[in-house]
Amino acid sequence: MGQRGEPEEEEEELVDPLTTLREQCEQIEQCVKARERLEVCNERVSSRSQTEEQCTEELFDFLHARDHCVAHKLFSKLK
Repeated sequence: MGQRGEPEEEEEELVDPLTTLREQCEQIEQCVKARERLEVCNERVSSRSQTEEQCTEELFDFLHARDHCVAHKLFSKLK
């Protein structure tokens, strides 16, 4: 019971449309390929004890591909 003895209404869980769109866009072919390149790079870097490689380029390529997809869809979801 809420204040003044009134039954509490269940609040609908809000979902961030940006998070949802990012998850959807990560499934498109271009993002999947970029993520695979990033994972290969991460595995390569993790397997070495002495390396200056950081996979920055692969990370930026993945984020660019995902955000490019999101940009075309996001603003139609906003009120």
